Formats: sequence, C-alpha cells, structure tokens
Amino acid sequence: MIKVLSLAGAARSIGRQHGEQVIDLRPKIQASMQTRLLAFRQKGVDPSPYLEEIIQVWQRHAPATLEMLLGIAEALDFDWQDYFSYTIISYLDDRINLTHRSTHWDQGCTTWAASGAFTRDGAPLMAKNRDNHPDQWPLQCLARVHPERGYPYLCLTTAGIPGVSSSGINAVGLAVVDTYVASTDVGPGIGRYSVMMDLLEKCASVRDAIVYIRSHPHFGNGTVSLVDAQGDMAVFEIAHSVQAVRRPDEGFVVSTNHFTAPETRTLWMDCEPPHLQGNSAERRERVEKALRAARGQVDIPWAQNLMAQHGSGLNAVCRHAEIDPLAETISCAILLPRQASIYVTNGHPCQTAFEFVRLAD
Repeated sequence: MIKVLSLAGAARSIGRQHGEQVIDLRPKIQASMQTRLLAFRQKGVDPSPYLEEIIQVWQRHAPATLEMLLGIAEALDFDWQDYFSYTIISYLDDRINLTHRSTHWDQGCTTWAASGAFTRDGAPLMAKNRDNHPDQWPLQCLARVHPERGYPYLCLTTAGIPGVSSSGINAVGLAVVDTYVASTDVGPGIGRYSVMMDLLEKCASVRDAIVYIRSHPHFGNGTVSLVDAQGDMAVFEIAHSVQAVRRPDEGFVVSTNHFTAPETRTLWMDCEPPHLQGNSAERRERVEKALRAARGQVDIPWAQNLMAQHGSGLNAVCRHAEIDPLAETISCAILLPRQASIYVTNGHPCQTAFEFVRLAD
C-alpha cells in the first residue's frame, strides 16, 4: 500500500505535518539528497547565485511553497541551503548544463488525457506513467491536502517535497500531470511542483489554469497537462521565456519529454544517451496511435493496459531498468475528474496492482 499523508491548514503547518508524517523515511530522503548534492558539487559550481534569484522570485510568486519548504526542513531537521538545493536540483542541473556543458539528471514520463467521443462513457480521464530515478520509488506517497484557502486536492508526490511532484486532482475535478523537458531556455521562475499545487488550489477549469500559468514566471523545463470535469483539455509547454498551449485536434492530448508546439519545439534538446535518443517521440507516437484506434473504447481497464505495455527500448510505455536504469516507471496514476479520484500503482503498472483512492476519503 502506498503511504497516504493527511495535510491541512496554513502552508507552514502543512509543511511541518508533511515532515512529521514522513519522518520514518528521513534516512532515504537524506540519502537521495546527499547523492544529488554530491553529483552537483562535483561540477565545481557555486549554487548560491541561482538559489538567491529563485528565493527572490518565489517570495513574490510562490510564498506558500517557501513556507511549506521551511516547515518540512524544520520537521526533518535539514540544513536549509542543502535541502532547498535538493528540491530544485533538476533546475540547477539545467542551468549548469547550459553554461558549463555538464550533464543533467535523467527523467522521463508519458502522459495523456481523453474525453468525449474517445472515452466509453464520454467522461474525461487522464493518465501518467512516472519515469524517474529508482531511489525515488520508496519516497512516493499520496497526499490529501485541505489548504487554509482554496480547493482540497489529492496528489501523487514525493516524501520531503511539498506541493505536487507528479500528478493531482482537486475537489472540483481539475486534474494535472507534468513531464520534464530538457530545455535550452531555462531561468528563474517557479518549479512545476509549486505550479501544479497552485493550479489545484486556485483553479476550477482548464481555462482558469491557462490564465494562471500565463501570469507567472517559470523555470522553463517541462510540460503541464490539464483536463477538467467538463472534458476541456490542454497541454502547456513551458520554456522560461515563452510558453505554448496545445489544444486537442481530436478528443485527446498526449505529452512526453519534448516540446512540439511551433513556439517551443526548437528549445528542446535530446540529452539522452545515443541508444535512447528519440524515445520521447516514439512513446508519444505509440500512445497517439493507440488512442486513435480506440475511439469510443477508452476506459479505466483500457488505460491500465496501455500504461503497462512494453515494446522496443524506444517506444516502451512501461519502462524498466534494462531500458534506462536512471528513468524507470516507478508509478502509474489514472485520474478521474468527475469522481475526484485516482487509481495508482506504487511500482511498474505491468506488475503492481492499482489502488483506488478518493479525495473524499
């Protein structure tokens, strides 16, 4: 069974509750943090200027996230600079990658949403396979969050990280998932775990979410996909200086780990090792083809089956260590906007039973 956190109240209090409820995982969080920070420090770059600029941006645009971070650091007794660096390490790596020709930490993910004529009952449905470093596997947890202000929400996240680290759904049926994209256009802004938290707390629809995303600065290294209870859908491709909204040409949207919109596609770089280059496009093409062939048949069992499928090293939707030991599928989430519920696996969806979890519980 996946660990479920129950969090409520003001931001600092939610952070402390989070830390207290994952205290048993502190050694694993600390080990992950030390591994990431050691790899970063070996690059010989002082992170202080990057941390200072992010703090300034977040004090204005994400103060609640900063408060949660402080609460978690207090509860887990972590050094603040080390801990904050760890929570934004992919951004720090990307900044260093661009300026010092270094390497970045590998991440994946396959996401899609469908509604209307494509689903068996016409209701919207969203799915995400979370591809990440295996040391994040034991840190996965669900959180039921009742913020002091805003909509309650249920999310799949990471012990020791505030907000929404993977996917989530709120009480009025807005669902969000994200993917990482290696981008040539990164800079000081808000991280996706903070952006997705704010979307769930503040937005009731995809239209509301698009307005919010456009009004804030972003790191610039990912996508956020959205679907609401009415079946409206969008993918936001988020570079630092430009963002693009992709609306569905058909009754679905798909996003993997590259930009495809005219405004952003040239800002993506394929940093995978040679034998894995092109896998993001292959996964996306496979999912799109499957959805087109299943018009009117997409439902929960169909989604579970698709997300458990293997294949070649490039188009496997459920990815194992033999494909990429740094980005294997550590969970699958299927989100149901009209039920404010999630089916989730804590492990490979081809091997792990789905758990059904309601926000209302």
